[in-house]
Amino acid sequence: MELVISAFLAYALSGISQVFNDLSGHVKDRPVWTMHPTLGMALFVGATWITRPFYKGQTGRQFAFGLLAVTLQMVILTGFIWGCIVAANQFFDSTFLRIATAAVLMVIGALVVLPLISVLMMPLTLLIAWPLNLLFPLKRSSDVQRIKWCRTCKHHRKSREYEDTLSGLWHSDSMPRSDKLPCKIALETAGVWTRYFSSEPSSRTLFPNDCPSYEPRT
Repeated sequence: MELVISAFLAYALSGISQVFNDLSGHVKDRPVWTMHPTLGMALFVGATWITRPFYKGQTGRQFAFGLLAVTLQMVILTGFIWGCIVAANQFFDSTFLRIATAAVLMVIGALVVLPLISVLMMPLTLLIAWPLNLLFPLKRSSDVQRIKWCRTCKHHRKSREYEDTLSGLWHSDSMPRSDKLPCKIALETAGVWTRYFSSEPSSRTLFPNDCPSYEPRT
């Protein structure tokens, strides 16, 4: 019985988390329903969060890794909640005290235990993901070299400080020195870079779009 209750709570909490994630995301990345949110839509999204990886149009790779993510999330969360309920049952006979204790353990555990479990599960996740990656390899576009962006432009120059994915200067709130930009003609394209760095960091791509000085590398 405790396992069934744990699975139900895990599903419900995952749905609530999905609703809050949708509502708190960046405006341009939010689902359509968040533009005019209603209680009914929030309940629907919360109840159907598990179907997201299986929407039509998903590739086999996305489906496989989505299924893996959903399964691991349910298994970990269900096991964690079940452990809290079993622990509470060991301490008290009163139903009220059991519920209160289980709730406290879940709140504290969500801050301490779940992050630790996630770290410990990482090797297992990688082990499972490895054969999936072989079965569903990441397809690279044959036209990647035709994309009009800085790396395929003849004016591009490498800048590790700028292009670092996590802490690169492309995240900066203000425009860095021209010698730090990945562009050999930064002075000529100053208008492009000014507009780029005046936008919100969270809405940027790695490089500016539609640069008028773009010239394909030969």
